Amino acid sequence: MERPVQPVLKALVISPDEALRRALCARLVRLGHRSQPMGSSAEAAAWLASGMQADVVLAALPQPAPDLAGDCARLRARTANAGLPVLLLLPAPDDAQRTAALEGGADDCLAHDVGDALLAARLGRIAQACLRRAGCQARLQRQRAILDHIGDAVFTADADGRVVEANRAALRRFGAPGGGPFGQPLEAVLGLGPGQLGQADRLWLRGADGRGFWAQASGSRWAEAGRARTTWVLHDLTEALRHQRLRDEFLAGVSHELRTPLTSVLGAVGLLASGVAGRLPDAAQPLVAAAQRNGERLGRLIDDVLDLTKLEGDRLPLHCRPQPLAPLASEAVNAAQAYAARAGVQLALRCPPAASADAARWPAVDADRLLQVLANLISNAVKHSCAGQTVHIALMEDADGQRIEVSDRGSGVPAAFRPQLFEKFAQAEGSVQHGHGGTGLGLHLARLLVQRMGGRIGYAPGAGDVGSTFHVWFPTATATAPAGSGAAARTGASS
Repeated sequence: MERPVQPVLKALVISPDEALRRALCARLVRLGHRSQPMGSSAEAAAWLASGMQADVVLAALPQPAPDLAGDCARLRARTANAGLPVLLLLPAPDDAQRTAALEGGADDCLAHDVGDALLAARLGRIAQACLRRAGCQARLQRQRAILDHIGDAVFTADADGRVVEANRAALRRFGAPGGGPFGQPLEAVLGLGPGQLGQADRLWLRGADGRGFWAQASGSRWAEAGRARTTWVLHDLTEALRHQRLRDEFLAGVSHELRTPLTSVLGAVGLLASGVAGRLPDAAQPLVAAAQRNGERLGRLIDDVLDLTKLEGDRLPLHCRPQPLAPLASEAVNAAQAYAARAGVQLALRCPPAASADAARWPAVDADRLLQVLANLISNAVKHSCAGQTVHIALMEDADGQRIEVSDRGSGVPAAFRPQLFEKFAQAEGSVQHGHGGTGLGLHLARLLVQRMGGRIGYAPGAGDVGSTFHVWFPTATATAPAGSGAAARTGASS
């Protein structure tokens, strides 16, 4: 087997005996290494302190130094290599002298007349250790450089929640002028404890300069030598929120500009359809009806965009008050009857007889916005049902609130699409081709509105993955905080 090429070591040769020092340097050169002679450990320490580097120290002494441990410590303290190997060479060391040398901080103790083969082998082991150490240092430096070039603040905390590591961005934003955050509780640095960081999608943090900003926190747990560690990455959302605000303001401006001419167009088309300008030819009537129908659809789209902009900017006022859900469910069904009839779909409403009897069990909701949510769920169910099928709307009560379900027996939602169901502009693949296309805003708006009213919205596939059931649930007014007290913050975090 071919022997690996040994790296060349730079040896710091220390000996008060000049002849011994020269002889040892000559041997090192003969073995393929470099040497730097020094007359004493103090001279060697000063040389290292000046920024010079060595891979190994060979101290050839006439007898063991009285303070060998101190000499080794001083040498290692003067260099970046905290593990600087020290080989002690004595005239004829016995076991007691070797033991004293090792206990004093030397890595090995050899005789002055040690053979070249043994000395070369010992230096070879040190050279391999230097290679491994250099590789480890290079990896550590690379990882540190990567960590420091991450724009997000990164903290690592121990099991007690105290900061043990932080990258450059974290120190720049949260480092105190009098010292870094190391050893401090994470809560003292960020204003929030580890338990609070993982509870919301969006957090309000304040840097060391006193300026606050929205951030997103993600944590990962790991272990180091059996000790628990958690690394937190804090992503500053300031720029993303600014872009979102600009986009929303643009959409709102465009929507407002579209609304005025659209209102005039719909008014004119409506007058034509009503015959105010005279009876239309038979061939023109379906064209006017199509123009009116699509104009109304465009109007609903504009309303959706405006509502979305206000909701995501927390500028949409809600007027929540305790009220029974049964009349609202009945009103939503009645409003959708004409649309369902055109599709040949039946609507069936089921409410428990005593659903509205106990006022103490009424949820606090905004009636108009709940009707908007139910209209969206019912129209979606009708749109995905075949002629002759029935969409079932059911009101149910449980111990803590009331629930409305809208079920159909259509094709259902593909399993791969379900995680995106309530996201903005989300549409299942094939919806447009099958005539089910829309803006992809309806369910997203429904989710935001339900959350703002303190409720929950969800989806469940029908039996055998045939059909769909959407539900909204609201707690009773006595079981939840007043509307707007915390729901808005949760909505902002999840939207």
